[in-house]
Amino acid sequence: MNISQAARKLGVSVRTIRRYIKAGKIKAELVNGRFGEEYHILELPPEFFPKQVEGETPTPEQPPGQTPDKSLGQAMDIIRELQEKSLALAAQLGVATERVRNLEKQVKLLTVAKQPWWKRLFARRAAK
Repeated sequence: MNISQAARKLGVSVRTIRRYIKAGKIKAELVNGRFGEEYHILELPPEFFPKQVEGETPTPEQPPGQTPDKSLGQAMDIIRELQEKSLALAAQLGVATERVRNLEKQVKLLTVAKQPWWKRLFARRAAK
């Protein structure tokens, strides 16, 4: 199976599966795919699956293979990551806004002049 299939089966994100592969928790082999190299997972370790009593189904807020603490920790990680990205984008937006303001000022300076710059230059020289 590929990474996205394993993620769906375990009820975690694709990123988490990649982390598990890098950490050695899940064994996968790198094979050539349509768009380059990709991981193929031959089997998932049994410790990733929940131990369920017969007839018991996981609750909707608790995906299979996750404990409430684990899913809460993952949610907090995602929230922190999104906050960091948001701050980085806000900073980039501030820089871009300032750059636009500076460019607008320069355009105003160029359009305020009634004569072209070169005529003003020659007019100054002729006056001397």
